[in-house]
Amino acid sequence: MKTIGIILRDYKSENNNSLQAFRDDLLIFLRQYEINVIAIPICFYNNVYEELKRVEESISLCDGIILPGGSELHEIDLKIVNYLYEKDLPTLGICLGMQEISMAFDGKIDYLENTFHQSSNKYVHDINIKKDSKLFSILKKDNIPVNSRHKEHILKTNLSITAVSEDLVIEGVEAKSKRFFIGVQWHPESILHDYYSKQLFDAFIDSI
Repeated sequence: MKTIGIILRDYKSENNNSLQAFRDDLLIFLRQYEINVIAIPICFYNNVYEELKRVEESISLCDGIILPGGSELHEIDLKIVNYLYEKDLPTLGICLGMQEISMAFDGKIDYLENTFHQSSNKYVHDINIKKDSKLFSILKKDNIPVNSRHKEHILKTNLSITAVSEDLVIEGVEAKSKRFFIGVQWHPESILHDYYSKQLFDAFIDSI
């Protein structure tokens, strides 16, 4: 059975205690598949290279990695992205995960100047997908509606930019030379019965 690793994120509990977790909607979505899921904690305060070596041991147990949403990007995150790229391990970056993937390849990030992308609605805006991208080959559409809840956005990256929103915010990136190395700015895991969300996750699982 395939094993998917999910990198944990820093969160605050209702009592303001620090913890590491990922949103339960991701786990709910993954229950559609016959896979094992393991959580990979990160100590952001250890020596980066020592921590990377420890994390690599956990990653070695996995057939693919999901970099989920979150709020803080750390140096170790970029080291992990580079390791996944070098190993050609199927990788799906979601929201912050897409930003990490982009930043690891000479990316630049900035705050959004509007609230257009910050909503709890099921669908917030459309994205336009480049037809020469792997993302298009998966979804078979050059325009789809997506949800959106992020306060920062990628300005540039050396990866291939595959999708942009109506106001030209980068919504998708990928490394064409890899089996599956794709980042999306929206949250497909939060739209459980969305056709395109299922297609994206199907392709990720099938690439393993």
